[in-house]
Amino acid sequence: MDAAILIPFLLIIGLAVGSFLNVCIYRIPIGKSIIRPGSFCPLCKKPITWYDNIPIISYVLLGGRCRWCKEAISLRYPIVESLTGALFTLFFYYLVIKTGEHLEVYVIYTLLGCALIVSSFIDMELYIIPNEITYAGMVSAPLFSLLFPSLHHSTDNLRVFNLLGSVRLDALAASLLGILIGGGLVLVFGVLGTLLLRKEAMGMGDVKLMAMVGGIMGWKPAVVIFFLAPFFALVVAIPLLFLGKGRTIPYAPFLSLATLVSIPLHEPFVRFLDSRLYLFSELLRELL
Repeated sequence: MDAAILIPFLLIIGLAVGSFLNVCIYRIPIGKSIIRPGSFCPLCKKPITWYDNIPIISYVLLGGRCRWCKEAISLRYPIVESLTGALFTLFFYYLVIKTGEHLEVYVIYTLLGCALIVSSFIDMELYIIPNEITYAGMVSAPLFSLLFPSLHHSTDNLRVFNLLGSVRLDALAASLLGILIGGGLVLVFGVLGTLLLRKEAMGMGDVKLMAMVGGIMGWKPAVVIFFLAPFFALVVAIPLLFLGKGRTIPYAPFLSLATLVSIPLHEPFVRFLDSRLYLFSELLRELL
């Protein structure tokens, strides 16, 4: 299918998935089923008809208010739908059209992006990251890697079992190592931060989120994401400090943003990491 037709189609699919992600963001924290009942207004509980549930368009036509109770609909709804639509199309362009990745890599990375969107918006509202998402991601990551070893080809993670000639075992090992290093980096940072600040610096939800990311992307991208996320956090934290509004800032959105940026740009990022690791190893060799 021609990209000129496929990309608008993926945009529509992404917007519809974004509408479903809004349901997940609202229902998962309160323990409600994400399947039943159908969509309803969280304020007046009236069911939402299909023509009032068209992504973005219905929000605009309704003037951002519920048809029945006239209360304002959170701006989060069109934002999540727009982000998901952009995710579906941009990832396809960069991963499939531009870099020629396998289709399964695009699908898995898109699923990861959806999980990060849900986790980030829940964390921004409630300061929690649901285990339902991170545990599912940590379990799925090794299975995806075993079934689709191409997931780890582009980041050159396939090194562990080369002598056995098993690409699938290499991919499985890359995923498990990514879980260990991704989650481990955040855990160590959190423990050190807690000791220095004498208050919790990083929640276990962030540890599990990065373990999920590392399991899917491998240890090298996980290291890049770990060091990239603080730069995004500073963009928000510094203005808050100057305004005298210092408060706890949820970290999942910054880990997620660093991940989403790293997915289409992971090859140059990993090359940069490899060059730094090479220089470090040469320095150690000189010292020893």
